[in-house]
Amino acid sequence: MEDNNIILALETIHKTAKKSKLNLETFDTISTEIELVRNYFQVNDIEVILLATCFIKSCFDKVILPDIIKHFGLEKHSFLKYLNNFNVLISKSIFIKIERRREETEYELSQHIYDYVLTQKSIPKELLAVKIKENTFTEFLSDMDILSDQKDAEKINYYYFIEKLEDLLNANKHFKLVEFAIKNFELVDSFVFFDTILDAMNCGENNFNTGLQSTVDDFYDRKRDSFKYINNFLEEKTPLNSLNLIEKDNDTFSNRHRIQLTEKAVLMLKEWEGISLEFIEKKDKRLIYADQIQKRNLFYNSGEELQLEPIKKSLSNSSFLKLQNQLKSKNMNTGITTLLYGAPGTGKTETVYQLAKKHNRPIFKVEISETKSMWFGESQKLVKKIFTDYNNFKKTQNICPILLFNEADAIIGKRKNAGSSSVSDTENAIQNVLLEELENFDGILFATSNLVNNLDSAFERRFLFKVKFENPSTINASKIWKNKLPLLSAKEALELATQFPYSGGEMENIARKCLMDEIVFGRKPSFERIYSLCENEKWNNSKNATRIGF
Repeated sequence: MEDNNIILALETIHKTAKKSKLNLETFDTISTEIELVRNYFQVNDIEVILLATCFIKSCFDKVILPDIIKHFGLEKHSFLKYLNNFNVLISKSIFIKIERRREETEYELSQHIYDYVLTQKSIPKELLAVKIKENTFTEFLSDMDILSDQKDAEKINYYYFIEKLEDLLNANKHFKLVEFAIKNFELVDSFVFFDTILDAMNCGENNFNTGLQSTVDDFYDRKRDSFKYINNFLEEKTPLNSLNLIEKDNDTFSNRHRIQLTEKAVLMLKEWEGISLEFIEKKDKRLIYADQIQKRNLFYNSGEELQLEPIKKSLSNSSFLKLQNQLKSKNMNTGITTLLYGAPGTGKTETVYQLAKKHNRPIFKVEISETKSMWFGESQKLVKKIFTDYNNFKKTQNICPILLFNEADAIIGKRKNAGSSSVSDTENAIQNVLLEELENFDGILFATSNLVNNLDSAFERRFLFKVKFENPSTINASKIWKNKLPLLSAKEALELATQFPYSGGEMENIARKCLMDEIVFGRKPSFERIYSLCENEKWNNSKNATRIGF
């Protein structure tokens, strides 16, 4: 074969094809070139002519079908009978079809074809074999995706889209999951369900990859229909909800909701269609999960350790469930309620965090200051909602979460005289609601408070455990110093513990300042520097007090 024979033949055929209207008699004079290209690409004569023109026009650019039709001198409708021939070139991967939304479809020469022609090498038969459409579940999902893209690009209208989607489902009902969808879903449910599966497969994980709003909008033609369906879904009124196949995230705004397959749906997909996806457990943004909590070493005084021991043991899942069953059998309150109170910085809140991490329990943390509303009556509703939300969380989690009332001073302190002020009345009303909720509480609750001598007696009975936290003993304080500042010797740690009766929180502040010193100055602080920081930690440190003014 002489150099560039194929390219020369393609060029000759392309020139002859101009204004030929694809009349084969026009090409009688170049039968040698036709035969050469026909044998090289394993196509028929019409396909040879189509191929030649597309090849020449797409060597360095993409082409569109109207330009090809114009070259042949044909009307567009006259080309319809040749579409099957043109599609053969696509199915053989000689040309690649490029579809873009709301833009005309383009075609380009496959790189491997270009390379073979340029080097005048024979193309292996395997590369020119017509690609047989696979009869797989994945191919079905791909076809549905293509159909959806055509609707989005306004290449087909809504009613034709609905008709073709129904045809597609019926043509693939030999797949168990499709058959299940036909029997149990409305058409929109099927679309949402299979689109969610496709998104999970494309992303390689089942992790809220699908936007609820955008997916429903892709199906419907009118916004009001989308709005109605989304409302029904959020109110759990669709088959996808009742059959427990799709779950939503916990975003507050409906137009931002993302959805994923439930564990049940992931299992069905694996068992029926042989497709494995990892199920990622839904996490609520309002919960603090064990894997988000940094592990810390806590040092307790002997009295605190003794009181915390039964609480620690009761929080393992087996002990907690056993304890609840025993309490229930004796008609006793099944809630485990604990009050941790004492001076600030003594480790009350951190204790709850570390217990949650150890026993893998999520925390629903409530800052009591956020429940105070300027409108009397609203705060009580907020407190009730806290317990309602907590009970809902219990239903969605595999293990009972912890309800944490942080800095609960305002609602467990001694009640004020009624009518003394609107603020006092609000706080008293909140306390009444809280007392009522605690009376029938079922779960795990911790409350922390800095109050020591101002606890309302009404709460004594409501809390099963009451643990008072005090500043660490000298021995414990030296352990904390050594833990937070490993550069200290045992003697130096003991000296700081003896000279400065600080809480763990105050020691943490000094440790942070030492770290800042190390970063800023590029050296570890000396013991004298650490001692100086300790002296200046307290505002009212008498050793360093300076008079201001007269």
